[in-house]
Amino acid sequence: MRDAKLHAIKDAKLYIFDMDGTLLDSMPAWAHLGRNYLIREHITPPADLEKIIDPMTLQESAAYFQTLGLDKKTDDIVEEIMSFLREQYRLSIPAKPGMLPLLDVLSKRQNSILCVLTTSEKDCAIQAFKRLHMLSYFTDIYTSEELGLSKRTGEIYQTVCAHYDVSCADTVVFEDALYAIQSAKTAGCYVYAIPDEYSRADFDQILTQADEIFQP
Repeated sequence: MRDAKLHAIKDAKLYIFDMDGTLLDSMPAWAHLGRNYLIREHITPPADLEKIIDPMTLQESAAYFQTLGLDKKTDDIVEEIMSFLREQYRLSIPAKPGMLPLLDVLSKRQNSILCVLTTSEKDCAIQAFKRLHMLSYFTDIYTSEELGLSKRTGEIYQTVCAHYDVSCADTVVFEDALYAIQSAKTAGCYVYAIPDEYSRADFDQILTQADEIFQP
């Protein structure tokens, strides 16, 4: 049944994969990043830490951590938090179920290109993909920072498609986030939504926006 589902994925010249929440089960690492960092620093985080820091920038979160007793400069805290996160990509963040078989099937389609478009750091992607034996499937890894574009607009998908001289109409996008799904659809791509626990609140809207749901 799984093989049949994989082979039924729409044919396309270009497949664009999101990373966090799509290829990788990395959203828990992001959601509890501040808590896990404080615990590592031997500081007991407040029960509602995630709610407190959710609207904050990383710099603002670092300043807040100082009020909890962390005796370090804010810039040092930010760098340590990012290093802590990079370490998780390198050592422990797992692949989402079904992604490796999917990549294997799509990579064998003639004249098809697979690439990654992520809002995270490229080195995080490379380290995780190497460990999970995913890296060789992708022609390129694009980041929103390098492209100078946001996934909140369709332009970022149009830009990636143009790099390969492929139309958005001949491109399939795999995404878990509602805003990125909407942007990819605005660009004219065919979109598979990837269910993720951290996008559950948006799932009713995702069902109406995406062309299909991929759920191995």
